[in-house]
Amino acid sequence: MFEIGPALQEARERRGLAYSQVEADTAIRGKYIRALEQEQFDVLPGPTYAKGFLRAYAEYLGLDGQLFVDEFNSRHHDPRREGDRPIYPNPRSRPQQRRRQRRESNVVMVVLAAIVAVSALIFLALRFPPNQPQAPPVTPSTPTNHPTTTTPPPSTTSSTSSTGTQQKAKAKSFTVTLTSTGCWLQVHRVSPTGPSAVTTQGTPLGGGYNLASTITIRSRKPIVLSDIGAPGSLTVAVDGRSMALPAGTSSSSVVHITRDTIS
Repeated sequence: MFEIGPALQEARERRGLAYSQVEADTAIRGKYIRALEQEQFDVLPGPTYAKGFLRAYAEYLGLDGQLFVDEFNSRHHDPRREGDRPIYPNPRSRPQQRRRQRRESNVVMVVLAAIVAVSALIFLALRFPPNQPQAPPVTPSTPTNHPTTTTPPPSTTSSTSSTGTQQKAKAKSFTVTLTSTGCWLQVHRVSPTGPSAVTTQGTPLGGGYNLASTITIRSRKPIVLSDIGAPGSLTVAVDGRSMALPAGTSSSSVVHITRDTIS
């Protein structure tokens, strides 16, 4: 048995997260986040929302969401009972309060539906990229009998050198694909304190990211994963090749990914 609220608050403060940032990342209102940390479950619309917010917030912090839901059920709610009952009895609730709670519940449902829709669109865009238009075939021109003049070929030293440099740079670039159903992690380049890695969609990952689908990173330098909340739910692929995390990877591990290795 453990205290739900203090455990959530300690995890948030350990990551240095403000309530405003948690609200922006999880779409859970700030007053509900505070209510979870203070175990004031009567503030939430009902047991279903309480358990949903509790699971989402715990997994966002890299914790086991099911463990918190089970503790909530054992102390505040019996899931075997049909229907949702208020966590604390309120026989004289005012009609205005009930209407406000219904409005808040509708807003929460709309926000959750929007998050699911956006996540599905991102997953489809990454899985099925649009086809690139092909260039039309080049038709060879008919030779003519006009006299030709011989001109010295242009100097190709600088262009050849530039092309070789670009090809060498392109050859070093590789793509890392990270997939999870719910895993908090930080992603940098070169080292755990190096520059923040950025997804192909332009999302920075150095300050921490709650991965709940699939993201793609393209880089010419090593990619470094740290502060991994749930390593067991994370899969890694480099240039389409699946690569397993090192044995014993935990939340305190630092994982380096290059084109050919993961360690």
